[in-house]
Amino acid sequence: MIPQAKILRVFQLIGLLKGGGRTIEQLAQQLDTTSRTIYRYFKLLEEIGFIIDQDFHGRYFVHREEGESPEDRFTLEEVSILRQLIQSGASGHPLRGTLLKKLAFHSEAKDVPEQFLKLRVAKMFRTLSDAVDQKSQVVLKNYHSANSQEITDRLVEPFQFGEGFQSVLALDTKDKQCKYFKLERIGEVVILNKPYKFSKLHKKSSTDIFGISGRKEIWVSLRLSLRAFVLMREEFPLSQPYLEKEEGDEIKTYIFNGPVLHYKGVGRFVMGLADEISVLGPPEFKAYIKERIKQQKLV
Repeated sequence: MIPQAKILRVFQLIGLLKGGGRTIEQLAQQLDTTSRTIYRYFKLLEEIGFIIDQDFHGRYFVHREEGESPEDRFTLEEVSILRQLIQSGASGHPLRGTLLKKLAFHSEAKDVPEQFLKLRVAKMFRTLSDAVDQKSQVVLKNYHSANSQEITDRLVEPFQFGEGFQSVLALDTKDKQCKYFKLERIGEVVILNKPYKFSKLHKKSSTDIFGISGRKEIWVSLRLSLRAFVLMREEFPLSQPYLEKEEGDEIKTYIFNGPVLHYKGVGRFVMGLADEISVLGPPEFKAYIKERIKQQKLV
């Protein structure tokens, strides 16, 4: 388990990086640690989803949400002081619990629990990897299906990971179909002491950057806002080689030009950020998006 002092220091580092650019030396001095430790913390933050950038002056920072200001959140020191005051002076007050919850929400530690959930996904990947090596059946506990919206246990035979290791290709023993299961939708992975029973039915497949399988590679070009750029990097790490900033000091947009195997995955991403993305091509993808917009039933 990570010591509490280390967790606190990581939270403080997040606050400093969100507050503005700082050099490694400045960060080490403010956190009373070494430059080597700061680099280790950087690696940890990147593993759990934070994107750390560097400006032309060698100062490091992390991206904030559009419109977010560091002054909008309490620092950890401020939260600690306010929490102590509320706990000691507001005993029995009906708003005491609400205030404490709001302190937790409006602090620089707000984003961290969500990021640490990715460690749970990494643990499931290791368990599934062991099952693939052992050629063992597993139970995917409390799997949330996006299609049926049901949460059920699935008895499967995993045999291949999707691009970016965000999903696993497995044979569903119930209907004998090979399907991709997203790791983040799995509650728990339990390896059974049972070998594969349906190896002959395992059909390997390939998926694109967005986790969609297909036969023909198609190249798609998009213009992204900073927010869309950050979200694409976070949610689809394999997109990074196909992303580049548009030229010009005042320009704050990015270009994605990469291969997909089906319009479904990239189309879902574009539709979810319609105000942040412009479709540059190909014409067939533009037509696909227009048709999807027509099919939307918002009212």
